[in-house]
Amino acid sequence: MHDSKTQASGIDENNKVAVNNHLIFKKNEEIVETDRLIMRRLRPDDYLAMAAWDMDERVYKYLLSPACKTPEEPLAWLPKKDPTSKINILMLVMNKEDGHAVGIYALNHEVERDVWTLSYVNRFDDWGKGYTTEGMKALMDHAVSVYGARCFEAECAKENVSSAKVMQKLGMVYDHSSSYSKSDGSVTFESDVYVLRI
Repeated sequence: MHDSKTQASGIDENNKVAVNNHLIFKKNEEIVETDRLIMRRLRPDDYLAMAAWDMDERVYKYLLSPACKTPEEPLAWLPKKDPTSKINILMLVMNKEDGHAVGIYALNHEVERDVWTLSYVNRFDDWGKGYTTEGMKALMDHAVSVYGARCFEAECAKENVSSAKVMQKLGMVYDHSSSYSKSDGSVTFESDVYVLRI
């Protein structure tokens, strides 16, 4: 897959490291890095950065939940997430050049099926820059080498052509058609499911 760097090194003795003078990480924090992006586990205090996409209706068009009404809404679930989970990998994605939060890339291990499902969200002004393909390739590589992942699955609305292209660029192939509804029941999308087996 992608030649990415997975690291928890370069940490100073004060338990923190600065990357390009604006990205701060904790000692032994799980980090996945590409040429342009750096990812770490999502934290409760990331909720303000998340507002850049969480409150944008354009970003949420094809996502399961509706867009947030306030920046604080993620605080209902963020503190409940285990940052060391080996089956629910939620990563905050940051641009190396200026440190801004690009989005969240995630892998969820459905243990019974032994399948890792992909999900991702980017702020609207970072669409079309190739970040999702670059970052998700690196995260999938990381899951293979660290967590032993062997099968990946993703679903997108048939009309969401951009996401379908991302999945294809990730090496995934069409497996079957399905459908899904937004959590508020406002709309149902016909969808395609893509799979990659290692």
